[in-house]
Amino acid sequence: MGLFKKLFGKSKQEIEIAIDKNKVPVYPMLKAGNWQAINQVAAIPFVKDREHLELAVIFAQDAGTRFEYITPSDLQHPEVKANYENWQQHIDAYPYEFEVSERLDNRVIFASGEDHSSEKILSPAFLHHACEVLHTDRLIISAPRRRCLMITSYHENFPMLENFFHLHFIAFREEEYGNEPITEMIFTANNKNVEYAVPLGFRINLYEKDGQRKLVYATMDELFDENGQINFQKIIERNKIPVLFKR
Repeated sequence: MGLFKKLFGKSKQEIEIAIDKNKVPVYPMLKAGNWQAINQVAAIPFVKDREHLELAVIFAQDAGTRFEYITPSDLQHPEVKANYENWQQHIDAYPYEFEVSERLDNRVIFASGEDHSSEKILSPAFLHHACEVLHTDRLIISAPRRRCLMITSYHENFPMLENFFHLHFIAFREEEYGNEPITEMIFTANNKNVEYAVPLGFRINLYEKDGQRKLVYATMDELFDENGQINFQKIIERNKIPVLFKR
């Protein structure tokens, strides 16, 4: 299975259906703060940089080829509100499968491919399982696009994290993956909650010259030490922004 297999959106064969908002399961969705409908839906701020909303959690129901979003007016109806309030149970129970990457020495796991894969980071049980699989107490999480989720340990070394961040930037940058972008930031988490969002302050690109492939950094900062390596953990701690919503 490829590193980014199964990342694409809803099947064109699915039929658009009318839904009963009282009964169809409600799931959280991560949306960029500048999403055009953010002011028309029920939303919980997730990440703010100063006063600017970077990410919000909104709430969706599957209507076949599209999603129906929970609005403030929907929540005026007791039955819809009661259904909405079960969203945590729904994302906790949402199915997933870890793919442990042999190409990355079994130190990176993927849980991609489904409509709400990215939002599994809001499930404490999911984060606990990821920590167990990676034998760690802290996680670095990439959720750059809808249906895309990649995780590694916070404590990995320079080469592993360089590969991880390179894959993160590929997924965020490449429109061919077809899914709506979420964020270029990464997240850190413990075994219960996402704790921080992190704008990394650099990008990684791959260039090929004279038959040699080389990773090149785009940044305004001085990143490398005298050994030609980067202390990624230091960058994370310097740039991290606390998330506003925890279970």
